[in-house]
Amino acid sequence: SSDSVTINSVLNNIFRDPMTMTPGDLILRLLFMLQTGTGVLGNTFLLLTYTSTACTGQTPRPTHLILTNLAVANVFFLLFKGIPQMILTWGLTHTLGNMGCKLVTYFHRTARGLSLCTTCHLSSFQAITISPKTWGWIKLKDAALKKVGFSCFLCWISNLLINIFVPIRVGALQHSHSATKTHNLVLCSSSKNHTTFYAVIHTILITIPDVVYIGLMAGASVYMVLLLHSHRQRVRHIHTLSTPHRFSPEAKATQTILLLATTFIFFYFINSIFIIYHPVFNESRIWLHHTTTFLAACYPTISPLVLILQDPQTPSFCSFMV
Repeated sequence: SSDSVTINSVLNNIFRDPMTMTPGDLILRLLFMLQTGTGVLGNTFLLLTYTSTACTGQTPRPTHLILTNLAVANVFFLLFKGIPQMILTWGLTHTLGNMGCKLVTYFHRTARGLSLCTTCHLSSFQAITISPKTWGWIKLKDAALKKVGFSCFLCWISNLLINIFVPIRVGALQHSHSATKTHNLVLCSSSKNHTTFYAVIHTILITIPDVVYIGLMAGASVYMVLLLHSHRQRVRHIHTLSTPHRFSPEAKATQTILLLATTFIFFYFINSIFIIYHPVFNESRIWLHHTTTFLAACYPTISPLVLILQDPQTPSFCSFMV
């Protein structure tokens, strides 16, 4: 039966003779396993840290909620993108099924957008927090503090709705000549049987939020850099050689958020170059697909490490962010 053939092919791919594996196969498997495992563990650690703070009866700070939202988005992305990619590197291209492809693609696209939205939210919130104590900024800060939970909720709802059409155009690979050519490239395929109007609407829905979030994130980051530079210039004259200047906890937190935003923007643009290269040059090589997938998962993997390494006592770090 077809089911027994599928099971046999799966087992043959998993337990095949290691001597038949190329060094590239082994490196790919180890690389994606390391990336996914490290990212899931790091984000899970952050989730446990933030939730344990709330469970002790302490009032959670606004940035706790934003960072928790980011960690959840990262875990979702790694589970719904990293694990399928690990499956793909084992040569198991027909394991998800039609419904599995729709769900996996929908949730990984939603998690990607949620990560972008939350990082933008974090950058904007911190920029408002460290702004000068003028009347206008104070009013804006009060509004931002009151709307943190709503902003996180809005990130979820907007991305769930934006990607609502993704399952319509995604399905399992069909056993055909074209599917054979794309073996080891993808687990799922996109339907081409849609009108140009649908393709344009879908592209607009996907592109506009990215442009807005990246623009806001870049603007907030530049503003924070200018504020930090101005602050350093003001306090420099009160320090002597015997009293070295040390950054305030608020400045350290701002630097960490700047590092997160810069990391996201860097990997976003590098990944976008590879994604654009694919259709423009009609390339469908294995290395190109694996590279874009690896780059897409770099930020969800690196961001928890940035937060942890900047201050091993993550709760203390978070307590200084407001």
